[in-house]
Amino acid sequence: MGARDESDKGRVADGATVDYFDRHCHEYGRNRIKGVARLIRPYVGGDARLIDVGCGTGGNLDRLSRALKITDITALDASDSSLDRVRERLPHADVRLGSLVDEADMAPLRGQFDVVLMAAVLHHLVGRTRSSSRAYAEAGLREAARLARPGGLVVVLEPVFTPQGVLGSLAAPNDALFWLKRTVTSVTSERVPVLGYWSNIGAPVVSFYGYSEVGSMVVRAGLTPISRQEREHPLGWPDAFVRRGDATFVAQAPGGGPLRPRGSRPRQRDDRSRRERKQPAP
Repeated sequence: MGARDESDKGRVADGATVDYFDRHCHEYGRNRIKGVARLIRPYVGGDARLIDVGCGTGGNLDRLSRALKITDITALDASDSSLDRVRERLPHADVRLGSLVDEADMAPLRGQFDVVLMAAVLHHLVGRTRSSSRAYAEAGLREAARLARPGGLVVVLEPVFTPQGVLGSLAAPNDALFWLKRTVTSVTSERVPVLGYWSNIGAPVVSFYGYSEVGSMVVRAGLTPISRQEREHPLGWPDAFVRRGDATFVAQAPGGGPLRPRGSRPRQRDDRSRRERKQPAP
């Protein structure tokens, strides 16, 4: 799926990343999904089908399905340990072990969902290099588009780091972090926190992107953005060369008509009535 380095040929998932999440089942904060329900509620009914790809322990799937009153939900993740948490949390969910970049896992699910959620997934689709990681991220987005029914919604939530100014361009912070983590994880498979738990230069290896990069990937995947937002999170002194934010893209999968709120009808022109209104009174 997608271009990749020769060293990545035949690989369907990053074993080190899967192993990491089997050992570290993170429960992410509520803010990651905040606002998504408000954005898509006009287009989604309670009878919709929702899948969360890279669902982790199921927190986002739980909160979004409750907010939208959706009961037909599917949870997909490559970590069996994380899915054990999902089974406890959402016993009615269709829980599937699999990878977004594995053809065999994805083929039976294509074209079935009204909403496809990808929350903090792209930067975990890593190859041996930054270029192969980018190819995996783009392949993941194309596959997300295939999971949606024609005209369905794909929601992408992604932490973004956008280089700022000349210093940011020269420092290439996303490239630097990728290769730093590659180097550190060649020595240890554990987290290496620096100035706090989440400032981690160890496992897992991640490949972050800037806001406009993610937006371009969404479009190249054949999706049509209907909403895009970035909520900035100041980092302090690093703000001089990189902008940290949480990006939200809501996009429509190909094959459907113009997206309209549920219950609305296309406006029909009544030329006869219009002509009659325009005629002067006798």
